[in-house]
Parts: sequence; C-alpha cells; structure tokens
Amino acid sequence: MFRTAATVMIVLGVAASAAAQAKPTQPPPTQPRPAQPAPARPSPRQPSERIYISVNGAYQTGSDDFGETVTFRENAEDGTFTTDYEVKSGPAFNISGGATIWRNVGVGVGVTRYSKNTPTAFSASVPHPFFFNRARTVEGDIGGIKREELAVHVQARATFLPTPRIQAVVFGGPSFFKVKQGIVNDFEITEAYPFDTATFNRGISTTADESKVGFNVGADVGYFFTRQVGVGGSLQFSRTTIDVPASGGSGTLEIKAGGVQAGAGLRLRF
Repeated sequence: MFRTAATVMIVLGVAASAAAQAKPTQPPPTQPRPAQPAPARPSPRQPSERIYISVNGAYQTGSDDFGETVTFRENAEDGTFTTDYEVKSGPAFNISGGATIWRNVGVGVGVTRYSKNTPTAFSASVPHPFFFNRARTVEGDIGGIKREELAVHVQARATFLPTPRIQAVVFGGPSFFKVKQGIVNDFEITEAYPFDTATFNRGISTTADESKVGFNVGADVGYFFTRQVGVGGSLQFSRTTIDVPASGGSGTLEIKAGGVQAGAGLRLRF
C-alpha cells in the first residue's frame, strides 16, 4: 500500500509540473509609441547666389510727342512759327545689377540709354515787308533734331525661384534722368521781290540739357543653363516730365522722358 501511495504522489507531481508548463504566460504591457513631430512645411526657395547681373539690348517705345508755337516780331508786325516734334521708338541699352540682403529681398541699380532722331514738322506765318495782314506761309521738315536719355534707376527688388533654373525679379524705385533734346529756336527763309511768297530754307536749333527725378517699375526673368550663367528678358517702365526753356525766350516747354522698355540678353549670378 505504501508503494501504491508513492506511485500516486509521483504521478500527481508530474501532472502538476506539466500543467504549470502548459499555462500561457502574460505578455508584458506595451508602452505607447512617442508622438512623431509633424513634418515641416517646405520653405520658399531662396537664392543661394546673392549677386544678380543682367545685360540687355532693348527697345524703348517713344515718349509723348510735343510741340511749340512761338510769336516773333518782324516788319513791324507779329508772326508765328510752330514746331511739332515726333518722339519715335528706338533701340536702347540696359544694364543692371542687384544684391540680396535678406531672404528674397534685395537692392539694385540699373542704367539705361536711349538715343533717337526726332523728326520735326515746321510751319510759319511770316509778315510781308510791304503790306500789313498779308503774311506768307512757309512749311518744311527739319532733320537732325535729336533726343538722348540717360537714366540711373535705384531699385528695391524681390527675387523668386520657381525652379532651380528659373529666377524672377520684380523691382521699382526712383530714377534719375538726364535728357538732351534738340529745340528749334529760329529759322531762315528764301524770298525775292515782290516778296509775295517765301520758301522755307532751314531751321536753327539749340540743345536743351536738363535733369529730373522720376520713377521706374518692372520685372526680369532669367533661365540658367549653369548655376551662374543664363539668358533672360526684362520689361521696364520709367517716366519723368522735364521743363526746358521755350524758344520764345520766356516760359518753359514740357516734355516727357522714359517709356516702356523691353529687353533681352545675358544673365549672371554669383
């Protein structure tokens, strides 16, 4: 009986050991995953090169045409002559450079030059040397009258990079103009007895040289083949109004300078 009891105890011990091994173990508690920071929004592209230079051949639209009527005294009677100046469009030159000083904001300076002949239509009413109220009319075209404009443009600039190869700049600021304009201040006629008719011979002109402050606004777009070298185009509008001495010796004549200027050429950045 002792053997039987021992055998039962051994069998029960083996069964308890097997049951303990078969019981599933509890997994350790999981720790919550730390929160991931939200991805940062991409910032706008900023120019890595701080210096931007453009050199353009350009074409400038003409400023407003202008004219003048002058009264003079001859043969004890008043006469008049009228000049109409046509300011035509023509080729120009434009060079500018800028530097980025903070993020996409920078400053720059540009220089433009425009030169063009100004065709001038002339007409006059010349008193008769023998009779009152019998003025002779003379007409003609005067060549060799010239307009020259040199302007220095100071600019605030904003630069944008839509792609690494494309760079766009918008700008504006004050402009300092120096304008030379030929002005007809006298004329010569050919006449012979009995002086009932007269023929226009030539106009006599002087050059008005004046300076004035104006303004400029515009945009420039460049496409770069390499990091530093590319080509591009620009569109700029500048304007000022200048008063020049009138031909009659008193008063002033108002003329407009500047205009729309479109150009294309070399682009550099460093």
